Amino acid sequence: MTWSQVDRDELLEISRHDPFVRFATSNEIVAVAAPEGWACVGPWRPGSGHWGGAAVVGAGSGSSAETCALQAILEAGGTDLALEWFSTGQERPLSVPDPYACSGSERWSFLWTEQAPGTDAQGLLAQRGLGVQELDDRDDAEAIEAFGAAYTQGRYLGFPGWGFATTWLAVQDRAGGTVAVGALHELASGMPHLAGILVRPDRRGQGIGELLTLELTARAVQEAGVATLGVLTDNREALALYERLGYAVAHRFHTRELATAPEPA
Repeated sequence: MTWSQVDRDELLEISRHDPFVRFATSNEIVAVAAPEGWACVGPWRPGSGHWGGAAVVGAGSGSSAETCALQAILEAGGTDLALEWFSTGQERPLSVPDPYACSGSERWSFLWTEQAPGTDAQGLLAQRGLGVQELDDRDDAEAIEAFGAAYTQGRYLGFPGWGFATTWLAVQDRAGGTVAVGALHELASGMPHLAGILVRPDRRGQGIGELLTLELTARAVQEAGVATLGVLTDNREALALYERLGYAVAHRFHTRELATAPEPA
């Protein structure tokens, strides 16, 4: 098959305005298309940070389709292209071309909604004696990170203080104690992406995370007309919650983390 380079406007048409292309990509992309499907890479973060992307092919495509697409992207992008990740469909194979090697992988789903919640999340939290406090990504980074580190297994992925978040919200009790936090990150596309939502263990199962998600979603949709998020595909409870709140699954991805392969000795 032959993969040909296309620009973002062409990619939108070819992908039938796929939500991942619409909301997670900017004009700073390298994209290719073929009869089997499309693929693109670009910065995930503003400022050309965290380059990666995905290949989406039709049912019945050959097992080498995504590998060929990634190779075409590398050839089109030239030597300055530095990728950190690349995704395929859940069960699709990928042979990582030189000069890269696969350094890890995960399976996650990309979700989106343009539907503004009809729920007064802050009002419902207030009925429970809880309030919503805006935090500052820089000034409150240490406190947010301490909360995240205390109640997360592994690394907390809210990344406070990194400049990714445009909004941080904390749910607090009457004594000022934090019971939950969450953020809106800005993608390179300029679209908001929910991240870092975490509820203190002793307050889980009380609907606090759901109400915080609704409040963040409402702010994102009001600001940009859309809210996006990513969740590990095996977290079925979270996926069911987000779908109940109006989110749709655009893609279930298998992402390979990429590292430059060492030169042979």
